[in-house]
Amino acid sequence: MRVPSSLLGLAMLFAGVTCAFVEGTQQSASQPILFVGTHTRDEGWMVGTGKGVYTYKIDTSDGSLTPFGVTPVGVNPVFVQGSTKKFSGGKPVLYAVNAVTDESKTNPGTQTGYVSALTMGSNGTLELLNTLESHGGNPTHISLSANEDFVVVSNYDGSLAMFPLNADGSLGKESFHQDFPTGSKVVMDQQAVGHIHSSTWIPNSNHVVAANLGSDELLQFELDTKQKTLKSLETVKRPPGSGPRHMAMHLKRNIAYVVDEISNTVGVYEINKKAALLSNTAMQNITTLPADFTNKSTAADVHLSSDGKFLYASNRGHNSIAIFAVRESDGTLTSLGWESSRGKTPKSFAIYEDWMVVANQDSDNMHLFKLNADTGLLTYTGDSYDVGTPERVYIGNF
Repeated sequence: MRVPSSLLGLAMLFAGVTCAFVEGTQQSASQPILFVGTHTRDEGWMVGTGKGVYTYKIDTSDGSLTPFGVTPVGVNPVFVQGSTKKFSGGKPVLYAVNAVTDESKTNPGTQTGYVSALTMGSNGTLELLNTLESHGGNPTHISLSANEDFVVVSNYDGSLAMFPLNADGSLGKESFHQDFPTGSKVVMDQQAVGHIHSSTWIPNSNHVVAANLGSDELLQFELDTKQKTLKSLETVKRPPGSGPRHMAMHLKRNIAYVVDEISNTVGVYEINKKAALLSNTAMQNITTLPADFTNKSTAADVHLSSDGKFLYASNRGHNSIAIFAVRESDGTLTSLGWESSRGKTPKSFAIYEDWMVVANQDSDNMHLFKLNADTGLLTYTGDSYDVGTPERVYIGNF
């Protein structure tokens, strides 16, 4: 493991980190790998039982998963995202955020989480490149710019940070930071202040959209690569009390989908192709829940099928995956029904070709489903995998 000097101040957080999988297995070139970020400690509101970042090899013939093991990556490495390009070291890079609120060593008096860059070797090992403070508490999400020269970190405490990437894929010094302290105060326990939950890049552009769950806003920015900063563009308002969380961009049409955590809805937006901006008003807002369901539930994740014909959203509480058909005419959605997640609190899911892996956070497991390419419906394969408090599942070719 190569530990740069920038990590010395973070030694306590990553004490004892080993960057080799607990159980290593040789993998082939461009092997699809499932990465699972987890909660690793008791937070009071949730008891984390994960051990770090879990990895699984995907069998492309039947979608089944073979575990490599688990790599400790500090406390609560909840969200992971990989590069698609190989950096100067000849390897793709995996990025992870640690959802903690530690006292900042670089900016005393403030709270921070952490963001890390790691590489994966051909023998199933992870090597830590470097770790930096995220300059905000409880980072929940990380995304890469189109050219993969920058990463944007969403800090749930209400701030957005950007880091340029070095030639080897490691993290450079933070080049942009902005706080968003104001909430809409519609749902006070979640919206008293701003909460940046994710950032999603508009396809074929240098524009990124940050979902502010606390203010019911979609914040649009332009990446200035020379100044290494983000410039504010038009802000799009979601319905009061909706709580926008995550987004999915349709790669074959100019449509964006946002899932709202609090109101359990999906908003559908047209993207102005020339301006690379969302329209000011949603074409559609559609519920993720059955009409007769009245218990507590919050929407979490959203993804499109590989062919873009179907959209899926996860419901925590109803414990289901909502299934929608994407209309060919305008990209709006038609509800097709729901499939049980076979567990409690489906926080995240990932799609690979015709397979879906669903991570049930509060039942400590993942389940595998087969997607019907014609109908969009899901069939449970019977395959289940135990993993402690899974937060994020991500599939990349490594």
